[in-house]
Amino acid sequence: MIWKKDKLKPTQPYLVFDTEDFFQEVYLRQGISHFYTYRREKSDKIRLVPDGCIDLFFAYDSGKMQGFARGTPTAYKVEQGRISREVFGVRLMPGVSPALLNVTMKALFDRCVALEPLVKGDKGWLRQLGMETDFYQRIRVFLDAYTKAERKSEKPYGKTELVLTVKQMVYDTDGKIKVSELGERTGYSERYLNKVFLEKMGFSPKTFCKIIQFQRALEFLNYGAPDKMTDAAVALGYYDQPQFIRDFRRYAGITPKNYLRMVERRQYQERITDTALFPHMGVQGNDVGR
Repeated sequence: MIWKKDKLKPTQPYLVFDTEDFFQEVYLRQGISHFYTYRREKSDKIRLVPDGCIDLFFAYDSGKMQGFARGTPTAYKVEQGRISREVFGVRLMPGVSPALLNVTMKALFDRCVALEPLVKGDKGWLRQLGMETDFYQRIRVFLDAYTKAERKSEKPYGKTELVLTVKQMVYDTDGKIKVSELGERTGYSERYLNKVFLEKMGFSPKTFCKIIQFQRALEFLNYGAPDKMTDAAVALGYYDQPQFIRDFRRYAGITPKNYLRMVERRQYQERITDTALFPHMGVQGNDVGR
C-alpha cells in the first residue's frame, strides 16, 4: 500500500468496520470534509474516536427520518445508540461549525443531540431530506440549504476569527505545531489562546493539535504499511515510538500495531466505495477550513 499525503479527511474508522455498504463522497469544500451513507443492522453500539469535527447524520427507519448532531470526543468511546437501518451523514472539517445550526462547537463537545431544535430558520429542507432515498439527491438537498445559510452568515471576527486562524495553522501542519509557536504567529499569549479555545471549542489548542496528529496517523495506517512503527512515529511528528503508542491507544482504544492488523485483516480500503459525484453537481465552494 502507498500512502498519498493530501488534504486531511477526518475519519471515524469504526463506522467503516462496523457497518455495511459504506459509500462516501469526498467534498473538501465549504468546510465540509465528506458525505457518507451506510447500513447498520447488527449492533446498537457505536465506537467513536476523536476527530475534532461535528457530524450531522440522519437515521432512516420505517419511512421516518431523524437528524442528529454529534460533537467530537477527546478520547476513544463507545456510545450506546439505536439500530438504524440506513444513515446519511455529513462530516464537517475539524473545528467548523455549520451556519445552518444555532449551536457552538463547545455546546456539542462529546455530545449527540437531536438536530431539529438547533436548525435556524426554515426547516423545509429537513422534511425534503426525509423523503429522499438516493445518496446523490440527499447531498443536493443538504448542500442547497447549507450554501444558503452560509451566504446569510456573518463573517467571523474577534475571538471567532482568532480560533479559525489557529485551527487552520494546526490543520496545515498536521497538528505538529506547538502552542508557543501559535502564540508567536498570532501575537497572543498561550494563556489567552487556551482561554479562547476552551470558551469556543470546549478543549485546548494542544488537544486540538493532538487530535489532528492522531487523525493523520489513522490515515497513515489506513492507506500505508510502515515497515516499523518507529518510522511511522517519526513521519507523523511524534517525539518517539512510546508517545505514538500511548496517544494512539488513548484515541483509538488499541495500539497502532493492532490497529494496522485490523486494517489489513478487514480490508479497510475495500470496505469504502468512493462515489465521485460532486464534479457533476456544479457546486462552487471555498477552501477547506472556512
